Amino acid sequence: MSGTIAAEHDTFDSLYPEVLKTLGTSPKEADAALEKLRALQPTFTPEQNEKFQLTYAHSLGDRGRHEERIAIVESFIGQVTAPARRASFLYELIDGNTALGRYEKALQAMNESILLVPVIEKPSQKIVALQGALNLLRSLHAYDDALGLAERIYALRGNTVGSYAACAGLANKVETNYERGSSVLAGSFVPDAIKACDANKNPFFSLIVKSLAAIDLIDVGNYAKGIASSLPLMQEFSVLSPDSDYAVQLEEALARAYLKTNNLERAEHFGQLAYQRAQSGRVLLLQEKTSETMAAIKRAQGKLAAAIDYYDINLALKKKVLDDQVQKNLAYQRVKFDTQDKANQLALLEQKNQNLRMERTLQERQYENMILLMTLGLILLTILGAWLIRTIGKMDAFRLSAQVDALTQVSNRAYFTTCAQQAFKDTRQTVSLVLFDMDYFKHVNDTFGHATGDWVLKTVCETVKAHLRKTDLFGRLGGEEFALCLSGFTPEEVLTLAERCRVAILATDTRPSGFEFAIASSFGIATRAVGEHDNYKDLLAAADKALYVSKNTGRNRVSVYQPSKANEQ
Repeated sequence: MSGTIAAEHDTFDSLYPEVLKTLGTSPKEADAALEKLRALQPTFTPEQNEKFQLTYAHSLGDRGRHEERIAIVESFIGQVTAPARRASFLYELIDGNTALGRYEKALQAMNESILLVPVIEKPSQKIVALQGALNLLRSLHAYDDALGLAERIYALRGNTVGSYAACAGLANKVETNYERGSSVLAGSFVPDAIKACDANKNPFFSLIVKSLAAIDLIDVGNYAKGIASSLPLMQEFSVLSPDSDYAVQLEEALARAYLKTNNLERAEHFGQLAYQRAQSGRVLLLQEKTSETMAAIKRAQGKLAAAIDYYDINLALKKKVLDDQVQKNLAYQRVKFDTQDKANQLALLEQKNQNLRMERTLQERQYENMILLMTLGLILLTILGAWLIRTIGKMDAFRLSAQVDALTQVSNRAYFTTCAQQAFKDTRQTVSLVLFDMDYFKHVNDTFGHATGDWVLKTVCETVKAHLRKTDLFGRLGGEEFALCLSGFTPEEVLTLAERCRVAILATDTRPSGFEFAIASSFGIATRAVGEHDNYKDLLAAADKALYVSKNTGRNRVSVYQPSKANEQ
């Protein structure tokens, strides 16, 4: 009897490596090996059973069956005590819940997984925990946090030549920087990433890096070189992982390249392949992108009815993408602050105190400057007398007559204030003020020049205008600070509009300016309900407080003024 059990264990030991080898690259072969293992399940040791359940859950994820995947993990994870194995199960929960849009559950699993990293011994097992968190953060556009985890993975490489940590760490740096729009920085990591993954004998990761670089060539308009680089990579995908999402991205990029070079037959071939795979894979971003590409191809072919159909599909998908991103951001903010430990809370509190001290110092300096300016003004008034008074009077008259900001073509501060105050006289409908300004705008001016800064301001205004009604007020209060006055919106509608504007600004393509860099913005919202009598000045101050919260809790976000919290402070 003992000899029979030993033989069955040997069978498990021979089948399990086969499953790992084919998992993610050849689903049919992996399924066949898993079915053979399932027949042996009554004879499994506890450790073998854990391995089987984990591998089976992962295979369900590869096939898009995330509900079943999560159910298996949740029914079994309570029995798993070993930190490394528990982190692997948590990875499945992170990935599965993310795929189903359950971002809070994914973030909660991520936080537990990160806490396990210090007690996990093997670097390869640490990478599993860090990689699951990194993938989630990248999908939430939390790129700074994701790059921090990529650096932690890379730091695990030690002195081993061809280590998995070096390959995975560098590959993650490449992909994260491409996603955040830092293509120059991403490209600088590409050669080292390919070298590290080749040394690690990891052809799939090497293929991913090469594909991202090829797609970037097409994105920047180098179509011929992009096509030449991409076609051999498509052949590699057909061997290694034909159903990979990266293969879909590469096909979509090829379709765009052929469209730009007027090879409509090839454009349609790759565009249709990408669209069909995106539909079957049910990845929302890929569905949205491939439908837009197919619409452009059909329009170029003169098939307007088909183009309109694809555009209708694309518009519906764009709304889903924006709504999904709003849900991601809300989940990220809630879980991030709910789960911070005391040390992080103290660090955050200290940072806030430093910001308050800096703000107070800045206000004191502004006050001193104001006193100096007033003194100078009095001296000038004494010297120039009546002539200066007449000149100032003319300047005031000119300023009052001007309504439009010359650079951005939105209302200037004076005209916006006048119109907004008029809107506040009607207490029969809600009135909301939305303040927003550009994050790190001074860095843009200092790095790329004021001409680029002006381009950013004009482009941002055009982007925001596209989301407004004709009756909505939009004004530039000064510098990079802007305001919206919205009548008749519910608070929820104002929040949704602000989120969409923020996401649209974040998605701005800066290459027409001559440079590539990220644009982000912070928003503050305050609303006066029907029947209330808050005036414009009060609501502006409330919106400014909300904007201040956004600035001091990470930027690139929307905050709503909460009167009760303001009173507590």
